[in-house]
Formats: sequence, C-alpha cells, structure tokens
Amino acid sequence: MEEKYFDKKSEEILNYLNNAVNREMRLSELIDAFENMCMLNSSEKDMILFETGTFSFTGESLFYFSLVRQFSNGEDEFFQLHVDIMYQPNSKNADFSNAYWNDEIEGNFFDFIKTSKVYMDIKDEEIFMLNVYMDET
Repeated sequence: MEEKYFDKKSEEILNYLNNAVNREMRLSELIDAFENMCMLNSSEKDMILFETGTFSFTGESLFYFSLVRQFSNGEDEFFQLHVDIMYQPNSKNADFSNAYWNDEIEGNFFDFIKTSKVYMDIKDEEIFMLNVYMDET
C-alpha cells in the first residue's frame, strides 16, 4: 500500500484528533473533540461536512455518523480529515441519509448537528466502530 505524505499542519491536526477521541466516548464528546480540532490552524476556506447514512464501505452495512474537515493542501486540492462513527443498522437509524456542509447552515454548525433528529435518535446508542483518517482529494 502506498504511504501518503501529509504536510506538518495536517499531520499535527490528525495526531491531535487521534489522541482526543476513542470508541468509549459518548457521541457528544466525539463531536466536541472534532469541533475543538476544527479550531486548530483553521482558515476561512476550511469546510466541514456532516453526513449520515447506511453504507457498506467495510464490506458490511453499517450506519455512519461522519464528520469531515476539508482544508487546503497548499496547492489545488484538499486534505479531508474524517471521523466516522459507526453503528449497527437498526430501525432508529435506517431512514437517515443526509449530507450538510457548514456553509449551508445558518448559526453554529455544531449546534445544528447536536440538535438534529439523527443525533437525538442515536446519541445514546452503543458505538460499534470509530475510524479516524485523512485523505486527499
């Protein structure tokens, strides 16, 4: 597998997030840690994505509550730092499939996330898996 090279800024942000989150945390704590990470080395050009849905990326269907910070790689592309919080699919999360960018939402984006119907319905569910990673567009 080819090893990706990320610049110092992106590596620091990724390391911060890897050290700030774990699967035993509550969903609200994971969102707070992601929000804190978004303040590190931030730029007005940074974008944040909140996405939910049931996907088979791992080979099995899982419900994803995903947070993504997108920021410039210094050239013409972007780094995307992902926090995928996965749950077993069930009747509570089966109908959720949404994607929101922060520039589409008025007010505080993280307040929007924490007051969303999907958050309210799954906030106390057991987290099945947590994946933190970065890629480049």
